[in-house]
Formats: sequence, structure tokens, C-alpha cells
Amino acid sequence: MRTSRRLRRTVAGLALACAGALAVPAVATAEPTVPSVPESNPLLDAIALLEGTGSGDGTGSAEGTDPTDPADPTDTALDAARAVLGAAPTVDVAEPNGNPLALVDAANGLLQGFGLTPFFYPTAALNCSALPGVPFGVVPAVAGAAPGPYTPKVPGVGALPTLPGVDTTIADPGETLYAFVPAPGGIVNDAANKSGMQVAWFNVNTLKGGFADMGGLADVISSEIIDGLPAPIQGPARDLVQRNLAAFPSAGVRLAPVATGSGTVLAAVFGQVTHDGKTCAFFPTVGLTQVP
Repeated sequence: MRTSRRLRRTVAGLALACAGALAVPAVATAEPTVPSVPESNPLLDAIALLEGTGSGDGTGSAEGTDPTDPADPTDTALDAARAVLGAAPTVDVAEPNGNPLALVDAANGLLQGFGLTPFFYPTAALNCSALPGVPFGVVPAVAGAAPGPYTPKVPGVGALPTLPGVDTTIADPGETLYAFVPAPGGIVNDAANKSGMQVAWFNVNTLKGGFADMGGLADVISSEIIDGLPAPIQGPARDLVQRNLAAFPSAGVRLAPVATGSGTVLAAVFGQVTHDGKTCAFFPTVGLTQVP
């Protein structure tokens, strides 16, 4: 058991080292400043601790857990931690076929407009772009996060206008808002079904973690703000949001407010976006958020 655990920790450490090595060229010209990959690796220690207190194989056989419960929180947290740790970049999306970073910069510009901090490196889907002449059909994308409380901001517009008595917070204190933003124009006719993108998150202070589905921009804002309003206000509030969201390209943009708790939270964003009859699989990208 000890030899197996040591091997897993060594492989995981190499994965993070690869992520750090590829992070610099991938976002060298992107704004805002991307946080550096931490030199220490508390995630490895957390995984080792969880492996020592839980089964680590989904059986939930640790003392104090129910071996018949497939959703044992220790195993869920361990699965999430492993997903984050194994999400090293596997494709160079910074300069596909010698192209400049314009598409990545554009996506990061939208992310900055949302007021979110970018992850360590961008990601991409292959054979997916709606833009003509893009080598290999690459659609670059970025992910980012912001700790709660967070109020929606619209790129080029700023904070959403407020209505009297309406709470526009979509991520409360102790929560983290995650966003996924493809390069503008790379995705068109975004499918009505916005499922497919996911967040794997792990709080290294609380040793809790899990997985969360991401939703469409308007859908998430609607469910977090508008659906809880009195019926007479919902119509004007929805119109207000839609008018502001129409000011920028939102195809493929995904959001997810997640109850991560306070602490140092590592996360990986990955999954699929369907558009124009295509299913685009995006490689994982990893980020870190300090949640007060």
C-alpha cells in the first residue's frame, strides 16, 4: 500500500510539474496577470491523508464511513482531488501552427471583463472552430474563478444594473464562481442544452471536494437571481439581463457557482460544448482560488 501510494504521489507531482512548465508560454501575453503555480504542493499531502483515512477506490471502507454508500464524501473528495491533480495540459494551445495569441487574448479579455482571475493556462478543442482558416480547427478557451460574494459583471458594460430590492449576488460568501470562456467567434449556434462542462474542485484546507456541472451564462444568472424574485418583477429583470448580455459574444460561455467553503481551492475545468452540430471536447485546465 505504501509503495503504491508513493508511486501515485510521484506521478501526480510530475503532472503538476508539467502543468507549471507549460503554463508560462501559454499565457505569456494574456491579461490579467495569471497566478504562478505554487512551489509547494499541499494537494499531494491532502490526497495522501485522504488515502490513509478512506478506501480511495470508491468502496467507502474507511472507519466511520458506510461501505454501501457510493457517494461517500471522502471518496468523492479524493476523486475530485485526483481529477484536479491529473489535469495537466496535453496540447499546446498558445500558438497553434505558429499563430499569435490573439484568440487566447480575446478570450482572456472576456474573462477579465467578468472580473475573474484566469487559470494557470488556457485550453482548447480540436476540429471544432467556426472561424475560417484556423489550423486544425482549434478553438482556444480559458477558465477562471472569483471568490464570493460575487455580483455579475458584463464585459464592456461593467456591473449589471440593479433593481430595487433585488439581490444580484450569484456566488455567496464561502462560494466560488467558475467560468469557462471560448475564444469569441470560435463557437456559433450554441446548443440549447448547455450541459457538458464540469468543474472538479478540492479545498486543501478542509479536505472537501467534488464535481459541479456548469451551465449557460443566461441560465445560471436566471436561476441564481431571477427565478427567486416575485413573479411581477421577473419579466423586467430578465429583460434587463438579456439586454446587457447581448452586448458581447456569449456562445459557449459557461458558469458555475460552487459551495467550496473558505480556504485554498484548486479546481479543474473540462468537458464538452455542442455547437452547430459539433461536439467540442476541451482539455482540462487548472486554477487556484483563495476563498476568504
